[in-house]
Amino acid sequence: MPVKIIDKDMGWQRIGKDITALRGSSVRVGIMGNESADGVSVVDYAMYNEFGTNRIPARPFMSKTAEVYGEKIGKFTEYLAGSLIDGKVGPTYVLQNIGEKYQSYIQKTIRDAKNWAVPNAASTVAMKGSSSPLIDTGRMVQSVRYEIKLGQATKGRFLIS
Repeated sequence: MPVKIIDKDMGWQRIGKDITALRGSSVRVGIMGNESADGVSVVDYAMYNEFGTNRIPARPFMSKTAEVYGEKIGKFTEYLAGSLIDGKVGPTYVLQNIGEKYQSYIQKTIRDAKNWAVPNAASTVAMKGSSSPLIDTGRMVQSVRYEIKLGQATKGRFLIS
């Protein structure tokens, strides 16, 4: 008696295409843009605060974000990967949502700096009229963005990827 074979996809081709679409892709999150405040680019200002200088104490907002929210981002990424496999979302949705989530976490870390960062010096408070570290005009927190790249390096940006 001849054997009849029925080849039923069950969604494997779609899953393969979605995973292939993600291969080589990345989400970069950090300070974007080269605006300047008083002749200093926002990227430079962010680096001075992240690592400190001889006059500015380190206030590592990028490192702090990774430390505090890294596990949450990992679990969120796993959830999105499961949704991708289940066919509920597409590759672009996954990348955009990871970027938006991490962007919001960095912005929250900057806004909450008063609770964790080295306080501003009295002279700094007097000069800017606020005791909030990392926030003066709000330009740095507004410069936190994400971008989706397909395996390309990005120059002139301070990023966590």
